[in-house]
Amino acid sequence: MINKLKSAPILFPALPERLIGAFRLPWVVSSVLVGGVLYGALILIVVRQDRLDDFFASGEWWYYSLLAPAMTTYLLIIRLLARRLLINTVERFRPLMPSSTTYERLVTDVQILKPYREWLAFGISAILGWLVIRPWERELSEVILYNFISTGLMFGLLGWTIYSSLATTRFLAKLQDQVRQLNILGATRIPSIARWGIATTSFFLGGIALVAVFIPFEDFFTPEVMIVNGIVLLVVALIFLRTGVSTEFMAQFRIFRAILLFAVALLFGTLGYHRLEGWPLMDGLYMTVITMTTIGYGEIGPLSPIGRIFTIFLALASVGIGGYAISTIAAFMMEGDFQRIFEGSRMDKQIADLKDHIILCGIGRVGMQIAAELYRSQASFVVVDQNHEELERLRRLGDVLYVRGDAARDETLRVAGIERAKGLIVALSDDKENSFVVLTGRSLNPNLRIVARLVEEQNAEKLRRVGADEVVSPNAIGGVRMASMMVRPAVIQFFDEVLNVSGHKLGLEEVQITARSALNGQTLREAAIGREVGLLVVAIRSHDSKYQFNPSAQTQLTAGDILIVIGTPEQLALLRKINSRE
Repeated sequence: MINKLKSAPILFPALPERLIGAFRLPWVVSSVLVGGVLYGALILIVVRQDRLDDFFASGEWWYYSLLAPAMTTYLLIIRLLARRLLINTVERFRPLMPSSTTYERLVTDVQILKPYREWLAFGISAILGWLVIRPWERELSEVILYNFISTGLMFGLLGWTIYSSLATTRFLAKLQDQVRQLNILGATRIPSIARWGIATTSFFLGGIALVAVFIPFEDFFTPEVMIVNGIVLLVVALIFLRTGVSTEFMAQFRIFRAILLFAVALLFGTLGYHRLEGWPLMDGLYMTVITMTTIGYGEIGPLSPIGRIFTIFLALASVGIGGYAISTIAAFMMEGDFQRIFEGSRMDKQIADLKDHIILCGIGRVGMQIAAELYRSQASFVVVDQNHEELERLRRLGDVLYVRGDAARDETLRVAGIERAKGLIVALSDDKENSFVVLTGRSLNPNLRIVARLVEEQNAEKLRRVGADEVVSPNAIGGVRMASMMVRPAVIQFFDEVLNVSGHKLGLEEVQITARSALNGQTLREAAIGREVGLLVVAIRSHDSKYQFNPSAQTQLTAGDILIVIGTPEQLALLRKINSRE
């Protein structure tokens, strides 16, 4: 990810960048320094008033005063994390961009925020913070000034974070809408925008948790604090809905919803016992767990009346959450979703690394047979199809790479690596769809070898006209084969064996002589392919596409010639090894 950040265009400085840039230090150090300066200013005021002993003698005073510096530091640090996550999210769209210029423009657009809106969000939020905290109600003028600055900075950064998150999410959602039909790897891959939504909402929920740590428990439920938290939760809901997390991600990966609910219940219970009963955090956590799981070990200490009321509320609210989380996690592990998540990430990387591979579009009855033959031949290939059930059936073949999407779309074929592929097989069940895919593939890679399926005989010339190198009619081939099985069965059985149709070991393969090959310039006798390797050379196709059947021993091999040979997989592997020698 760091390499991706280095290769991305320079980020346009937003409001936090301009604030942090004054320190000329690493981002995290500068963020901590801002919080430290705020807290140091407060201590300096306390020293000037000769009340340092009172400040630290009262645990609540020095501890609760940490809220503004800690929250300011937190908001600055999550800006760094969000910025990196944004670049990583946009990077996922790079394969879908027609050019590097388009991608760079995308990175630029997603980072530019309107300055007047930045300051407007900052200012309105700062005013809201002053109305909530009411800094003018302090006695000392220096404390009033400090509270105005610290509160304004904390709430201003919160407002700016809300504005930037919503603006960026809106942009990413529009981009996602343009490629919504491209569902890579089906349910096994977490959409990039969903990751952005999950992370961003986690940042805001972390801020609420930080507030709960640094203010008295009873103050957490005051109207002012609840209004602020309500606004933050509303932003969380908007981001969830706009990024499609609720429909595309949470519905497929309910494990994250269960973990989130379980963690919130644990945090609520632990902090509740800590504030109400004064218990250590570990004791509060222990009491929360035994309440949620209904273990029934009993109270670890005497509870006050309000503590008992809190326990009743916690039990009613969290027992169901605990049961739901445990059952969901168990189902997640048993049903294979855990494996599919990591399998999808692995498949992403494998497809990105492919070169000189074959792309198979369409995995119906014909496409499944093609995939099986490619798999048996150990060819590098990627399957493209929209049907989730057919792709699940494809997985039974073994470790097959696939992309779930519309093969007629440029974006889908780019994800499958069309620019790096050497061949495209189009096996859809409709000639019109096949024509669109052939045309798309040819436009994206003019050097591609394309073999297209033909459904109606009258459309053969049209498929060739839009770019197909070869047109194959399964119906015609099937008819000829059935007739041949009746009139010349021995010949068909021989070819079945040679073509490995029946699972026999013999294979009919082609090997191209390269310019650097040790076979280049030798005769068949000198190459000793039959004597040393054991292969039968059936024919040679010269570089001018002419075939020479049953070539003589004096036939000279030149670069570009293709040998058509019959033999076992071991013999074929040996010939390829000899051909690769210089």
